Amino acid sequence: MAISMKRESRGEITTDISSGVVYQTFGPVTTDTRAEAETMMERLADLAPRQVLYAKVKASSNNERDPDQRFLVQGTMDISGEVIRAQAAAPTAGEALKTVEDRLERRVSRLAERRRDTSKRPPSTPSGSWRSGDLRERRPDYFDRPLDQRMVVRRKTFSPGERIPVSDALFDLEVLDHRFYLFVDDADQKPSIVYEEDDAVAIRKVDGSRPDQGTLPIELTVNETPAPRFTVTEAVESLNVSGMPFFFFLDTERNLASVLYRRYDGHYGLVVAPAHVSSHESED
Repeated sequence: MAISMKRESRGEITTDISSGVVYQTFGPVTTDTRAEAETMMERLADLAPRQVLYAKVKASSNNERDPDQRFLVQGTMDISGEVIRAQAAAPTAGEALKTVEDRLERRVSRLAERRRDTSKRPPSTPSGSWRSGDLRERRPDYFDRPLDQRMVVRRKTFSPGERIPVSDALFDLEVLDHRFYLFVDDADQKPSIVYEEDDAVAIRKVDGSRPDQGTLPIELTVNETPAPRFTVTEAVESLNVSGMPFFFFLDTERNLASVLYRRYDGHYGLVVAPAHVSSHESED
């Protein structure tokens, strides 16, 4: 995908996707969706505050899913190194794509707003912002795959470039359209997660310690339960029993904080904290 950046005479930067979008389909998806996806990303690129480096749309269909959620669409954009993502399910690919477009547009707007806010802050002030209610969007249902067919099909080490403040983790939780976000809190150097919890957002540290209240938005709930020490196999069993979308634990085999999560295809994914973070420091 070729992306060009034009600098106009008054110094304003605009972006232009000149030759399409990375596009993937799984299952029977109409060919019209490709053109709609390209048009969507071209429009969003025009709204982006910086150059778009990468844009991708993934569309899938599964006749075994609920008819109201048969088509699942995910859109991802890399805007000069800052990634935003949205996903939605609907009876048709076109409806799901439109919902993704609306959600991505809101995230592009939030990214632009964040850049404006950051430019006005003193260097010592954490970047990013979060507002109560930003995260609550209807998500696709999980495919109800039989327990004996579920596998951990994706493993990755979540390794941000540096330890980050809670405000940045909350911002990434929102724009990446995640249910949880694993990070190392720069206030105490401890692996932590921020995550959706009913109609609120919560933070939890691997050792159950309480974060510095001065670094937290007042709406944020604090979970002081230490992460249990489990193997991945034990975590899978607990996730199945609980019915929750993810399970935060300290992997006893690698001594690393980890999150096992359910994927929309009914399988599991595993996110692991950076290996240089040691568990004896109560960091997962």
